[in-house]
Amino acid sequence: MVESTKSKQGVTLFQHLNAIYEKQDKDYWDNLEDADRKTFSVYMINRFVSMNPDYLPVANEIQQYWGQVGPREVYLLYSQILPKKRQFNKYIKGSKDSFQYENWIRERIAQHYQVSETEAEKYLQILYLSTEGKTYLRELLEGYGAGPKQLKKAGL
Repeated sequence: MVESTKSKQGVTLFQHLNAIYEKQDKDYWDNLEDADRKTFSVYMINRFVSMNPDYLPVANEIQQYWGQVGPREVYLLYSQILPKKRQFNKYIKGSKDSFQYENWIRERIAQHYQVSETEAEKYLQILYLSTEGKTYLRELLEGYGAGPKQLKKAGL
């Protein structure tokens, strides 16, 4: 288990990003517990790495292999390619629209990633921006037992 990045509720997406940017430990992934590995979303990692314009070509290259490269490999690729330094990348928001996410979806995302519902709302904003994000979200929610009617009503 990776003690330095583990919080009471598990490893968050942002702690995974810090491990990529700052720690760059080749054994990081192997030392994670199964529950912590589930919070590593390849889509979200690619999204956040691409917020830095200097890393956009790298993120674009890795994105081409969506579904073919596993989370462990994505971690290893980014941690070995990107420079080792503390990062703050300004989040690029999509246009603010009036779309309201279903409460059950927000709750599921908060539960799945072990974050607050406010942070889950930000995840949803990112996921709803692309077809790949919506597909990922649909598959995730189907895994939690969401039916076709619920998913259609949610715009998925």
